[in-house]
Amino acid sequence: MKRNIIEFFQSKSLKKFFKYSLKYKFSMVMLLVFTTITSLMSAVPAWLSKYLIDDVLSENNRTSAEYKIKMMGMVIGAIVISTVVKVLTNYFSETKSVYLSENVKRDIKIDVFSHLQKLPLSFYKKNKLGDIMTRLSTDSATVGKIGFIIFELLKEAIIVVALLGKMFQVDIVLAFVSITVLPAILGIVKKYTKKIRKSGRERQNVIGDVNSFVQEMLLGIGVIKGFNKGEKIIDIYKRKTEEELDRVYRTSKIIAKISPINEVLATLMIALVAGYGGYQILIAKTITSGDLVSFITAIGLMQQPLKVLIKRNAELQEILPSADRVIEIFDVSIELDHVGELKECVERVETISFKSVKFKYDDSDEMVLKDFNLDVKSGEVIALVGKSGSGKTTLVNLLPRYYDVTSGAILVNNIDIRQMSLKKYRNHIGVVPQETFLFSGTIGENIAFGREGATEEEVIKASKMANAYEFIMELKDGFNTEIGERGVLLSGGQKQRIAIARALLQNPSIMILDEATSALDTESERLVQEALDTLMKGRTTFVIAHRLSTIINADKIVVMDKGVIKEVGIHEELLKRDGIYKKLYEIQFGKIEKIVR
Repeated sequence: MKRNIIEFFQSKSLKKFFKYSLKYKFSMVMLLVFTTITSLMSAVPAWLSKYLIDDVLSENNRTSAEYKIKMMGMVIGAIVISTVVKVLTNYFSETKSVYLSENVKRDIKIDVFSHLQKLPLSFYKKNKLGDIMTRLSTDSATVGKIGFIIFELLKEAIIVVALLGKMFQVDIVLAFVSITVLPAILGIVKKYTKKIRKSGRERQNVIGDVNSFVQEMLLGIGVIKGFNKGEKIIDIYKRKTEEELDRVYRTSKIIAKISPINEVLATLMIALVAGYGGYQILIAKTITSGDLVSFITAIGLMQQPLKVLIKRNAELQEILPSADRVIEIFDVSIELDHVGELKECVERVETISFKSVKFKYDDSDEMVLKDFNLDVKSGEVIALVGKSGSGKTTLVNLLPRYYDVTSGAILVNNIDIRQMSLKKYRNHIGVVPQETFLFSGTIGENIAFGREGATEEEVIKASKMANAYEFIMELKDGFNTEIGERGVLLSGGQKQRIAIARALLQNPSIMILDEATSALDTESERLVQEALDTLMKGRTTFVIAHRLSTIINADKIVVMDKGVIKEVGIHEELLKRDGIYKKLYEIQFGKIEKIVR
């Protein structure tokens, strides 16, 4: 039993809950006071019943009728007063319990969400988004429930202790007789506690898996419809939810076994007490009828708190694994703001140097980049070319420190970027990905996301530079147009131009462009390319190039293969070589034509 209690209080969720509760010390103290008063008032009838039987109703009591009436009035008055006090304090204890639990839950959710914002991309690569969402929403709700259950357990435990005190005050032997069944009850609780915890953890994992599946299928609804696989997806969902149902049912069966067994044991306890108590009254004459009634009243009043204690403990064991899933996120290390000595972040980017950069992902032993060396001057356009898997995306992900190099270094103005404040350094970097991500909200809000405190005039100027102003003004609500989740109400070209306007408003020194025109029609491509040309002016730009026609004017074209630089040069130079770039160009265009720069 001692081991179970230790394990109980070593739960991550409980530790975290108590830590956060300390922020609300006054509410905690008031809650404990109200809870104690409520519990003590609940035990009052057991103490008063003795006087009602022995001093008022017993025929052996020879006191006057006037005294008995007075005593009855006092007993009834005390019961009424204790009930009123109990009702009032119970109201305050319950409201304080909810207030404290919900505040702790909110604080933890905010901190978990904040922690998620600081986690490296590798975390999101390893974990399904749907499961993360389940932890933050569904599982986090159980953290608040922990507090509610703990405070209810406390209230019921105080009632049990108060009633036990009355039982021992009446007759020590009788009290020991009555609690002979308790070890059996505690044994049952101990037996099923581990089963409930294990089952609860399995259930939450299955629920997280189901939610991940739902999210993925809804995001891919277009593909599902395009391949007419709706029925197949429904069948898979049925199988997954059947497993979820099975887990929930298993847990409920374990919990359902506890109450009836304990009720039988409790009835046995009452039978033992009644038999022994009757002997003490009729034969030994060591206690009075009032004592026995008071004792049995205490046992009767104890049944409900014991049931609640057992039931709430089962619920707590069931939800602790769910709550632990939330708290486990705190165990994941956040991105380091800097490594080693902190150096002042550069004001203006003059040079960028990749020095013997090697990189591999945590879940792989294979080096994605191998001894990568490159020097870049301010304002240069660097085009990264190569087959899929050559390391282009990995390289540009190292530049804003989405990942840190495995060995080697990336220097900006001869300062290792790991020694600069991450937050300040990233302000110098803008990204326009191939698949534009826009937030639900208005067009104006999405553009203004590029810089905090941007004025309306600045938003309009950025939209004009990005060739987005005209189409925005053609919309009914202009910049106040709602674009839907992920910008679904806009075309691909429109989304790209808004993303470019957002980047222009940010005004970064370094731009990272993942070919932004590959999936657009001719007219949209022209408008987006013009906007990109504007965006690149005066900025050091890294372009991941899929269409070679878009990077013929690059200052340096870096041809990569399996994480190694194979060729570096301008367009004409590389075409003269019989290398990878020439082959890639011929695959796209069939033959080499003279290009006017």
